[in-house]
Amino acid sequence: MNIEEALGYIHSFINYERTASWEYPEAFKLDRMHALAKELGNPQKAYETILIAGSKGKGSVAAILSSILRMENLKVGLYTSPHLVDLRERIQVNGLWISEQRFLAMMERFKHTLDSYEWRKNPPTFFELLTAAAFFYFKEMKVQVAVLEVGLGGLYDSTNIAQARVAGITPISLEHTDKLGKTVSKIAVQKCGIIKGREIVVSAPQVPEAEVVVQRTAEERDARLLRVGKEIRFFEREWTEEFQTFDVRAPFGNYFDLRLGLIGRHQIENACLAVALAKSLEEKTRLKISSDAVRQGVLDARWPGRLEKISDSPKILLDGAQNADSMRRLVEAVNRHFQYEKLWVVLGVSSDKDLDGILSALPPESTNLILTQAENPRAMEPGLIAEKAAARFKEVRIEKNPCQALQKAAASASSADLVLVTGSLFLLGDIKSSHGS
Repeated sequence: MNIEEALGYIHSFINYERTASWEYPEAFKLDRMHALAKELGNPQKAYETILIAGSKGKGSVAAILSSILRMENLKVGLYTSPHLVDLRERIQVNGLWISEQRFLAMMERFKHTLDSYEWRKNPPTFFELLTAAAFFYFKEMKVQVAVLEVGLGGLYDSTNIAQARVAGITPISLEHTDKLGKTVSKIAVQKCGIIKGREIVVSAPQVPEAEVVVQRTAEERDARLLRVGKEIRFFEREWTEEFQTFDVRAPFGNYFDLRLGLIGRHQIENACLAVALAKSLEEKTRLKISSDAVRQGVLDARWPGRLEKISDSPKILLDGAQNADSMRRLVEAVNRHFQYEKLWVVLGVSSDKDLDGILSALPPESTNLILTQAENPRAMEPGLIAEKAAARFKEVRIEKNPCQALQKAAASASSADLVLVTGSLFLLGDIKSSHGS
């Protein structure tokens, strides 16, 4: 089996990231995930685990947290989704992707294991296989801590078979309402499914409906709850196009003048959540997390596709904001960190997203909109986006090819303008693949 065959094999299993319509939670069966892990010797029990659920910011929190832990010379596994360019991005140890050789070996093992009547009758999903591969790889690599970004929801997510002593909840908002529920409260119940009992739970600032659910779940399951913005307070110092600095005051200690290379006020909240998760892990285990590790880990943290600058003239930013709240935070961050004359937006949206909410979060007075479509079956037709955007924006154009859409925006923008590519991580992946970055 070569790498193309291995990728073909894992993509032969149903992939709900590329499927527009399916039943939830019927499509996710944790008994199947438990059985798959058992076939591998339950590798998820071989190391400490931190689970991170929520609607937005999970990947950034996971990246900052893993950076902090690595600065303590710990061996750290990181599992995230989706990927931007290469599937192997999702499974990392100490910042390095799983190698092609290790990935091939895993797929060959799966092919042998799943070649039975019982598994053919009830095959795992693409995400279940990938999660199991991450669990096994982390055990093989003898990681001490695995940082797991939860996929969809939490309660029924494949990652949730891991027993975490520390859990993080990023901001919860309306998303996947056809699957997780029509209200923030119902979605919060699904996200809080990762709280199993007696762990430390760290929550980002939440809207009132979500905060009620997080607090109630923590109380019911005898978990200690720490909240960014309440028990964990932060104070902004300065910010530029390249970085921002802030202080943290919390029960586990105070940190002054922390410097973060990820920009946007929301990333300060994400960093506070990550610091609190690291110090909570210290409290629940024998691992020690020093102040130096916190400071250096926050400084070194990087996460592609989150206000990532790929050009200076004109400035071109990539950001995977894909719901209304994320888009509002993105626009706030752009206006906070950058000066520009006109804003050019290259936008592509998945068909299951809140298009009205996303469009309403963009500033109509300064936005020139170029609509495009990611190479993903879930991507919305640009013409459908244009029907709703035409009444709100002065200039709306369509260019189905993402790279050509970006080229048009860059050619139209002056050196004083700013080009923003957003609406979908799948769209960002297409752009980055074509640019070789």
